[in-house]
Amino acid sequence: MELRRGTKGPVLVLGDGRSLTLDSDEESPVACVSHAHMDHLSGRSSGVALMTEETRLIFSARGARYTNYRPLRIGESVGALDGSLRISARSSGHMLGSAAFSIDVDGLRLTYTGDMNTSPSVLHDPAEVVEGTDVLVIESTYGSPIYKFAEREEVYSEVVRWVREVMGEGAVPAFNVYAAGKAQELIALFNQTVDVPVVVSWNVGRVAEVYRRTYPWMEFLVEGTREAAEVTRGRGFIYVAERRRGLPVRARWAVATGWALTRSFPGYDAAFPLSSHADFYGLLEYVRATEPKLVVTVYGHSPTFARFLNRTGFRSVSLDEKPVTRLI
Repeated sequence: MELRRGTKGPVLVLGDGRSLTLDSDEESPVACVSHAHMDHLSGRSSGVALMTEETRLIFSARGARYTNYRPLRIGESVGALDGSLRISARSSGHMLGSAAFSIDVDGLRLTYTGDMNTSPSVLHDPAEVVEGTDVLVIESTYGSPIYKFAEREEVYSEVVRWVREVMGEGAVPAFNVYAAGKAQELIALFNQTVDVPVVVSWNVGRVAEVYRRTYPWMEFLVEGTREAAEVTRGRGFIYVAERRRGLPVRARWAVATGWALTRSFPGYDAAFPLSSHADFYGLLEYVRATEPKLVVTVYGHSPTFARFLNRTGFRSVSLDEKPVTRLI
């Protein structure tokens, strides 16, 4: 049995040659799709794509539809490949519907985290630790010691403080963030802390409508509607969009991304290190809590994280450096 680096994510190849893809685009009998960010769009050419209903709906809202879809609820497990293996979905804490996948095959348990967050957010609990994991395939987007995020509540406080400061100056606080996940987190944050309307772009609004099925208290106005037009004639609102654009009123623009910890964003008035991923120390804590026999790192700083884990006593390999890893 082998784990291979596919075109996007890992591919698990059984001893008889049959395969299971994990956020990867190779054609296979079964595909596991962890969440609805477009860089993880995969499995549409496979026999069946396993994902949560929320992930399917968010992809659909973003124009990516599946015809080979099989829903898998968090906490549910199903047999696959004629009963050769069993797949369970666990919460990864990354965004609405995001799932880690635990795969039991030939007496071995492999857990693929997908993108994950180990800190609680205004909408989501931290990633679930999967007990009994033998092989942990863990994302390492921020797998370098330079990435240590402040407590999320501290970042939230900084964001809200800046919003109030900008509004006190008579300007509109505007945010350029990911249309799926980060935008809805900010909407929820502002709903709970700032008593002003939140106006969102059409793309953000499409995804936010899916979020509102789970969080019916979320309030926002979609740009282009009559209600939004009435609000935007004044300046007493917050604007959230997936890209920067001209507004009919004076605005100050900010970004909210984990990369703000190490990168500058010229032309923006503020940059907040708010990430939907675990930082280096959250990843390390997750490995320690899981206690796997082998750690396979993928994405981002995976070579750096694998080398660190090996030095600290965890047998580890980066799938980006060693694209075929044999599992025993």
